[in-house]
Amino acid sequence: MAPCCTAAALSACQLRVQARPENIRLQRRSWLQRRRQPLHAAAAAASEDGPGPLSSRDEAERLNRLLQPTKPITGEELRQLVVDKWGVSYDVTLQRRGKNMYLHVMWKFLEQQSFPLTEEEYMAQLDAVCSYLNLWEVADRVRAGIAGSRRHPGYTAGGSARAVSINLDVDVGGMGRSAEWNTF
Repeated sequence: MAPCCTAAALSACQLRVQARPENIRLQRRSWLQRRRQPLHAAAAAASEDGPGPLSSRDEAERLNRLLQPTKPITGEELRQLVVDKWGVSYDVTLQRRGKNMYLHVMWKFLEQQSFPLTEEEYMAQLDAVCSYLNLWEVADRVRAGIAGSRRHPGYTAGGSARAVSINLDVDVGGMGRSAEWNTF
């Protein structure tokens, strides 16, 4: 039976095996140097142009702000947001479409003679809507949605009513605290 490797071939294999750890170390070292190089270059460029990268304390504070719960919204604040944006106290309701929940700023408003609610009933309705918004922790989304709206609730040229719709990004199709909306 012939040996599978000759002495010359065996010594060449051993040389490659012995040289491999050194090659790996050299490759790893050059990779680390390439990896670090852009970071140092970016830090140098940032110090010339303006503030440098965030310190770990600044980064921790930024992340903690993201994790803090949103400031609750009240019925009075919601009314003031609507009045500041559109000038009148529009009706605000929650509407479910499929698995999503939306806040609708309707075309009817409190100052209108034909509005079906008294001011006390209107404020009670806003407080009820706000309790759900606070439960779902979407108060900031509502504030930003109202402030950033480009449309105006009201009637279109064709005479049909138009509401401003703000997606609340709340899944009401599943289980949990939103399961009560499955009855709609």
